[in-house]
Amino acid sequence: MDRDEAFADIVLDRALREGAFPDPRDRGLVTEIVMGTLRRRGAIDFALLPFLSRPLEKTDAYVRNALRAGAYQLFYTRVPDRAALNETVAAVKAARGGGAAGFVNAVLRGIVRAGKVPAVPPEGDPRRAAAELSAPAALVEALERTMGGGEARKFLSACLEKPPFCVRANPFRTTAAGLISRLADEGMEPSPCRFAPEGAVLGRPPAVHADAAFQQGAYLVMDEGAQLIAPLLSPAAERILDACAAPGGKTTHIAALSEGKASIVAADVSAPRIRMLRETAARTAAQGIDTALHDFSRAPLPSARRAYDKVLVDAPCTGMGVIRRNPDAKWRFRPEGPAGMARLQALILRNAWESVRPGGLLLYCTCSPLREEDEDVVRDFLASRPDAALAKPPGGWPGPADAWTADGFLRLYPHRHGTDAFFAALLRKTAEPQNRDVP
Repeated sequence: MDRDEAFADIVLDRALREGAFPDPRDRGLVTEIVMGTLRRRGAIDFALLPFLSRPLEKTDAYVRNALRAGAYQLFYTRVPDRAALNETVAAVKAARGGGAAGFVNAVLRGIVRAGKVPAVPPEGDPRRAAAELSAPAALVEALERTMGGGEARKFLSACLEKPPFCVRANPFRTTAAGLISRLADEGMEPSPCRFAPEGAVLGRPPAVHADAAFQQGAYLVMDEGAQLIAPLLSPAAERILDACAAPGGKTTHIAALSEGKASIVAADVSAPRIRMLRETAARTAAQGIDTALHDFSRAPLPSARRAYDKVLVDAPCTGMGVIRRNPDAKWRFRPEGPAGMARLQALILRNAWESVRPGGLLLYCTCSPLREEDEDVVRDFLASRPDAALAKPPGGWPGPADAWTADGFLRLYPHRHGTDAFFAALLRKTAEPQNRDVP
């Protein structure tokens, strides 16, 4: 993947590691400007309109993004006006010359003179929701179909905020208490997660890949919601299949919860992703994990029919549940995206089901809040499989009780639980076909 195609967090991480940013304050400011601009791009784009003589999309891409980053600093940060103006204009001059720099200077100075209050469309304007919530209209509409208008607004508003930086203690290397003590000594201001027993929120996150505790496998960077998925399987000394396993956060969590006693096959679709998975397993010293190169959208795992006690399908999805962490993803959203993902998810679910033994469990999950990728996929599957039934969550699951819907599905949300948005459904393979109504 080249820089033009890569997601913002990947490009930013590479730039921070390769660039001259020895001061963590500089790294933090760069991250805030990049991610904050992406989170609030819709509001910024509308607010820029009065200061432009031509549509923003007609502007050179570099200049367009520089305008957005400069405007973000003026509208939403405490960066001094002079610094925001001078640094932005200097960068544009170096990259695009004096003419472009003069244009950017004029626009940003216009924002300062106008009082740095971002304009919003008036009530009744069809552009208002997209600008106010900083999301493309197609995504707003898709979320409203799933959640209703009020919940969709709360969700998108929560996704405009900077997410907590969460880590999961790795019990193969340390304990949650030991990790919190170590990170506190190193000035990272850790505090326990609200729900996840092995999780911590860092008030002052490190440059992760340069951090000794990370390199030694003491922790994994993992949202609290993601930490609540593997416990749904109650892993023990049994055979477990992770069908879409890379980069390995949930795989290694399954291994940890089983105390290294589970026999785990972690599969993924490409050799580079398998290498990433193996690196994670090696760094964390997770026990009992073997890997398999396999694409479950094409076929069941060979020679594995009814071989596994439990199967995890962490299905590929549009990723709209993690847009506060990956805000550029919402600007890639297309109306046809969820339906296309649903077709892929249905194939993976169908083929992974062949590996579940009678009486065994399959956990289907996504990081999407959209019904088409979640309830609809599971309901269609249940309607087509007389040997499948929705199962109840295990006793002692550490997550919030109000995350379970009346139909028996898990839904975690940032505006309700402080986590990224996750969906999960626990399915049991029955010994005999079941005659029942699908929820």
